[in-house]
Formats: sequence, structure tokens, C-alpha cells
Amino acid sequence: MVIIGAGLVGPVAAMYLARRFGPVTILERRPDPRRRAGRRGRSLTVMLSARGWRVLSDLGLAEQVRAMCIPLHGRCAHLPDARPHVTPYSRDGQPIWSVERERLHHLLLDAAEATPGVRIHFGQRVHAVDLDEPAVLVEDQGSHRRLTCRHILGCDGAHSTARAALVARGARAELRNLQLAYQEVEVPAGWLDRSTMHYWPAGDVLFAAFPMASGAFSGSLFMRRDGPAPSYATLNRGRDLFDEFAARFPEPTATIPDLAEQLATSAVSTLSLVRCDRWVWRDTFALLGDACHAMAPFMGHGMNCAFEDARTLVDCLDSTKDWAAALAAYERSRTEDADAISDLSYQHYYTMANPPQDQSAGAKGALRKRLVDLFPDRFVPLYEQCAFTEASYASVLRDDQRLDGLVEGLLRRHGTGLVTASDSQLRACTPLARNTVSLEEPGCS
Repeated sequence: MVIIGAGLVGPVAAMYLARRFGPVTILERRPDPRRRAGRRGRSLTVMLSARGWRVLSDLGLAEQVRAMCIPLHGRCAHLPDARPHVTPYSRDGQPIWSVERERLHHLLLDAAEATPGVRIHFGQRVHAVDLDEPAVLVEDQGSHRRLTCRHILGCDGAHSTARAALVARGARAELRNLQLAYQEVEVPAGWLDRSTMHYWPAGDVLFAAFPMASGAFSGSLFMRRDGPAPSYATLNRGRDLFDEFAARFPEPTATIPDLAEQLATSAVSTLSLVRCDRWVWRDTFALLGDACHAMAPFMGHGMNCAFEDARTLVDCLDSTKDWAAALAAYERSRTEDADAISDLSYQHYYTMANPPQDQSAGAKGALRKRLVDLFPDRFVPLYEQCAFTEASYASVLRDDQRLDGLVEGLLRRHGTGLVTASDSQLRACTPLARNTVSLEEPGCS
């Protein structure tokens, strides 16, 4: 078996598969990141939630990873009037976990190389994939070779060469950049609570900071790539950008001594979205992770979803040794879920970019919150279902849409006075034909 890409999901897929089916070769076009000197790469931190922990537990890596993580119990909005507003991630105090991407990546590479049958080759650019033989055309130090194999997994990210082979056979794929771009800014330690992530909402601009094991915070400035000011296209990377940041976010500005230098020199990165209507080819080929569903980072589920891809693929293979049937089942199981979490991830930016008091403004938001509080077993908040269960993302989205429909129906029938009705009156008005929200388990059927 050949896996294209040694990012986060490639080593995970290799460890799952080598233990079941024998030798796996990973081909990675970049040099070994463990040998790289100098500044770290982009995306300093990633989030781990229930789906990611399930996979790490399967692979025997959960305790090692947990030792390098920081538990986060909520998000703290720093509002324009300087009031902090903390929103817990769960109603029972469960945390999600922040981990430095580079440290996690190195651990996964080490664990994969320690797995019998797994070999990782760096500096190997895959130029083309033959789905039928199957085979890959690989460039190594200027020379080309054709490597034949039995199965190919494409784990090579948003700009996937592997996906291009499916597109050449008629698959429809969309790769586009969001209008948002971002810069990473390192934030010094000592002034922010390390039990939460922090963000400063400003509508069309957002600054967020996540704690790191070093004590410092990993900050990200999000702003439009182009269009009317403020945007990266309209602001000079020198004084203009610093002045815009200082006007929007005075608190971080006062505590980051080299802010002007960081804003002037750190890379402006784009956010890529990928959708693909086909993920597999017969019994030889499958896509995983960003190669088939790159998403916005605002729900923190890109990596968790990719890890779940690998586990679902293996579950399907475990249920039948027929690779064609297993790959088809994997595709059926994952595509709707990937579309759902991609939509939710993009929408979540607007939840964060607008102050919390605005999110519940109006009768609809207020009644929705009351129903969640009054019927905690029936109405589980969307973020909580995504982060702390393994319910399919598509079912989570449907549950949330049903709750919206219920709220709208109640307001039509009873008016906005229902928002301030007593608990007993609200209970009497709310149909409870089903006692709990349906949580559909991901699987191969």
C-alpha cells in the first residue's frame, strides 16, 4: 500500500493499516520536519476532541499526546467594553484539548516509523497517480520512477495530486479560497487565563489566541484578503496594519512588544476549502482528510474529521475484506458528514466574530437558549455534540435545524411573549413526542 502525504492523517492511516494488511509506504514531498531548523511552520495549535481521542486511543498514543496538551474549558470573548464573556464548551465542564501541531506531528511520525511495516520516504514528489494499475509516478532528486502497488490512499492536502486522478476520471471537485486570510502572531505569557481560548470579536476582523505548553499563546489575526478596508489588500503591511490592529484590539496591542514587527513580517495565509463528490476508485484508491474536505478552522474539527476518516475506513475494511465494497461504504459514510462539518465550520466564524450578547438577541435566540436549558437531555448544543460525541456531523446539523424549526413554530403559534413565560408554561407549549435528540453513530451502512 502507498499513502501519499505524511502530514497528520497519513501516519495515522498507515498505523491503522499496517497492523491489519502489511507493509505501507508513505511518500512525502517535503523534507522531514523533524530535521528542520528555525521557526515553526504555520498553524501552531490544533484542537483535539472526542473523535480525535478515539483514534489516538485505538493507536495506543492517547497518554503520550495528552501529556503535551492543554485542556480548554471554554472560549473567552473580550468585548469592546472590556468585559470578558466566557462560553463553556460543555455543560458538564468537559474540555477540548489544545496541542502544538508541530509536536503532535513529530510524535505521529515517530510512532508510524516505530510501527512494523511502515516506511516513510521524504523528498518524494508524486507527479501522477494511475488508478487502474495502480501506480504512482514519483520524483526523487530529479529522477523519476514508477512505483506499483495494491492500494493508494491520498492524504496529500487541499492541493492534492491524488485527487486530480479522480477528477481526470470525471469526479467533480471544488477548490477555492475563502475571502478571509490570516496571520499568526506569538503572544507573550502571563496575562491571559490558560484554561480558555481567547478572542476579540470585531465583526469584520477577529483576533484569537490559544495557550501553548511554553506558557505563551498562539495568536491568529483574521481579516478579509481583499475588498473594502479593512483588508490585507487595502492596508500597508507596515504602519497601516499595525494602526488597524491597535484600534481594534488595544488589549493585545499593549502586551505584545514586537507586534509591529510580527505584523510586518509574518506570512499572510489563505484558507482553502475543498469539496469532492467522489472519494474512492473501485478497490484501489481512496482520499482522506483535506484532500477531499478541507474546511475553515473555526470549529477546530479539520484534524478530528480527518482522523475519523481513517478510523471509518478501517472499520469498513474490518467489516468486509472486499476492498471495493469497503471503499464504497467508506465514501457513503463520510461525504455527507464532511459537507456538514465544513458548513458548520464556516458558519462558526460569524458566531465568534460577533459579540455574544448579539448572538442571542431577539426572541429566536432567547427562546432557543431557554429550550436548551429547560430540556438538557433533548436539546444538546451543536458545538457540544460535535466536540464531545461521535455522532455523525450530518445528524448533528439536522438536530440543530430541527431545533430552529421548533423555535420558529413556537414563536408563530404563541408569540414573543413565550420567551418570558414561566418554565411550566413553556413546558406545556413544547411538543415532546421524542424524549431525546437522535444521535446517529457513524458507520459503514
